Amino acid sequence: MANPGAKKKWISEQACVSMAHTCNLYCIYCHNPPAGQKKDIRRTAAELKASGVAAVSLEGGGEPTASPDFFPWIKALKGAGVVKIMLSTNAVALARADYCRRAVREIDYFTVNFPSHRAELYGRITRSVKFPLALKGLENLKALGAEDKIRFFHIISAANYRLLPEFALWAARNFPRAAFVNFTFVRNKGRALEAPRIVPSYAQAAPFIKLALAALKLKGVKAVVQNMPLCVLRNCEGFSFEFQRWRRGDRVLEGGVEPAAACRACVRCTLARACCGARPDYLKVHGDRELKASKKDPAAIKPEAF
Repeated sequence: MANPGAKKKWISEQACVSMAHTCNLYCIYCHNPPAGQKKDIRRTAAELKASGVAAVSLEGGGEPTASPDFFPWIKALKGAGVVKIMLSTNAVALARADYCRRAVREIDYFTVNFPSHRAELYGRITRSVKFPLALKGLENLKALGAEDKIRFFHIISAANYRLLPEFALWAARNFPRAAFVNFTFVRNKGRALEAPRIVPSYAQAAPFIKLALAALKLKGVKAVVQNMPLCVLRNCEGFSFEFQRWRRGDRVLEGGVEPAAACRACVRCTLARACCGARPDYLKVHGDRELKASKKDPAAIKPEAF
């Protein structure tokens, strides 16, 4: 059966702008750490204007708000015709009420990388003592009426996967009007290569992920899981971020994400066209024995609210 949501043109066309060059955290699993190289504002703005792209995601290569020229970047982007801006941030800078207030006026969505609701674990993962600041940043967004602009980005790692259901309940209790929670399986890249044990197996993490997704659904909070093959999400495939993209007619994998690894099971799987597959970096740690070919039609999967 064909993709019921397929369109002739992808509907999530946006440019990813890595304007950051430094960071105020040092996360153990960061797959795209800063290189210290600044991009030219004028050149980037000119390229965007020429392309006609109206939506931009500020992410990658560090923390955008750690740059002193963050707001000049926003001004330049809007001057180039950008009308929608999504900021990927750790929310530390948003602990300053005046800074947060200005950001809320300028930004449409805040994708907040928040690896744990527990201060001690947050400290171990980010190798920082900035949990109170990050939490204050989230609270400021809520106080300013921007709770529905928050998109939680919770990276699944060996350090926190057992606490995913607890995190889900914490998010639902404290930020019930958040746009959604995105659970993303860690990538074995960047700094994660220095600590391969940070990458759990799909089999280890899957039961906790399913419980977390179910908890958020029961609480009425939208949720997705990213970077996990559909076969390991059995009975929860409708929460898959990549499946959601396929269903609405987008490319399954976002721009800049490398293709799935060539696996024996994936070649025979009927879900392959709607699935992210296993990442080559994951197979270097755990191999492909967990992957199982399916005969299910992806069009028969019921999508969850997202």
